[in-house]
Amino acid sequence: MIAEDPAATSPIRLGIMPGKPLLQLRFGHASITVPGKSNEDFYGIVTVREEPEAQSRGIAVAIADGVSGSGGGRLASETTVRSLLRDFYGAPVSWNTAPTIDKVLRSVNDWLAAENARNPELEGVVSTLTMMLFKGNYYHLAHVGDTRAYRKRGRVLKQLTIDHTWQRGDMRHVLKRAVGLDTHLVVDYSDGELVPGDVFVMVTDGVWEVLGERVVREVLDAGGDVQAIADELVQRSVRNQVQYMGRNDATAVVAAVDNSERQS
Repeated sequence: MIAEDPAATSPIRLGIMPGKPLLQLRFGHASITVPGKSNEDFYGIVTVREEPEAQSRGIAVAIADGVSGSGGGRLASETTVRSLLRDFYGAPVSWNTAPTIDKVLRSVNDWLAAENARNPELEGVVSTLTMMLFKGNYYHLAHVGDTRAYRKRGRVLKQLTIDHTWQRGDMRHVLKRAVGLDTHLVVDYSDGELVPGDVFVMVTDGVWEVLGERVVREVLDAGGDVQAIADELVQRSVRNQVQYMGRNDATAVVAAVDNSERQS
């Protein structure tokens, strides 16, 4: 169900909507970490190849960054992404998009919060989560934490998510909202129309915090294949870890929107 092959996927057509252009998506995705550390990021992409229901319910992308004082953040990020993508497509078709995602994430949140209460040695295993669902000519966005989603439309790069963090005196940040952090989960939801030429970038803080928005914009402005863009973002992050004095994982998923009729 979850595509994690680092090779870029071939174009995937979105559903037909009367009076709207026929669109397709191209994905690039990459995730690496610094030497000597396990990767606590996790991401998943579900297309019609993995789940036939994606034809009608939409193509989903989810990216998460697990956090734990004990180094067990991968448990939180992988559980969050796998559970969300599996249960979203298993929900009744009569449920609308945002309520469905909310029900699933609340269930995952309850499980992680209970695990933290039962196992204090985990030192608070939590996860950020950003999910995008591409359906017809629209996108739906669900977000909690400090993973980010950007949209480049023309020359304008716009951050579509808000970081749910507290700033510390040392310029680092602490999550104030995350999956598993407490028993009350609040998720941000938004949506918008897709336009041919749009490029969406979903990244963990190992990319946006280490590189800064200027470099992210620079990589996108350079253009190129979506897989090359994803690779460049994560590789630059790891190269800059020494200057950043951190050991962050770096994950990027890039989705480019094309006019399918022009590609035929």
